[in-house]
Amino acid sequence: MRFNELLLEGLNHPIICVDVQPAYSGIHDGYTDPVFVDIIEFVAGRTGPVLMFVNAEDTGLTDDTKDDIVQYWEDTLCDPDDRYEEDEYGDYIESGCDAIDWNRFEFVDKGFGYLREWMDSGIDDSIIIKIIREMYNQRVSDSRELWNGEGSEEYDQNMQALGVLELGSISVEWTSIAQLKRYNGAYIVGGGRHECLREVQLLMSAFNIKYKEVAHLIYG
Repeated sequence: MRFNELLLEGLNHPIICVDVQPAYSGIHDGYTDPVFVDIIEFVAGRTGPVLMFVNAEDTGLTDDTKDDIVQYWEDTLCDPDDRYEEDEYGDYIESGCDAIDWNRFEFVDKGFGYLREWMDSGIDDSIIIKIIREMYNQRVSDSRELWNGEGSEEYDQNMQALGVLELGSISVEWTSIAQLKRYNGAYIVGGGRHECLREVQLLMSAFNIKYKEVAHLIYG
C-alpha cells in the first residue's frame, strides 16, 4: 500500500504483524535491520487492534520469550539509556517516551514449518489452499488424516494426483480461523516474505480473508 492510502484509512485500521522480534532483527549480531524499526514505529503509532504472530517459548523455535519481544519493542521506541532524565531536584523521572498500548495486541505463538515443506518444495499455492480447505471440510488439522488417513487407498490416490504424496504433512492447528476473520482487510507487515508471513497469507487466502500488504514494511 502507498503512504497516502494508509493515511486515508485512518489510525485504527487492524494490523497483522508477523515475526517482528529479536531473533530475526539482527540485534543479536550487534545491529537492527532498519525495517524492524519502521515496522515497530508504524504499529505502535496506530490505535487499531494488532494480531501478533511470533515464534517464542510455546514452540521453542527461537530463544525469544514474549516478554523479550515486548521489551525489544519498547527499547526500540525508547533507548533504555534515554528512558530517564534527571530533574531539578536530582531525581530521575521518566523522560516521556511513547508507551505501547499492549491491550491492543493479541499474541499467537505460531511456530514454524506447518506449511513450509510444501512451500519450499515448490508446490503451487492453489494446491496448498485446496488441501487447507479440504482439512477444514473434513474437520482434521493434519493432512495425513485426510481421506481415511495416510496409507489408505483413497489418501494415496488423492495425494498422488496432487503431486504431494511423497512429501511430509502440513498442519493448520497453529491459529484460529475465527480470529483471522476478525482481521479481514487488515494491513499485514513483518516477514519473512516467503516464509512465516507467506504461511499466514496462504491460510487467509484459503478462507477468502482479505489483507493489504504494506510493501515497505515487509522483510525477507
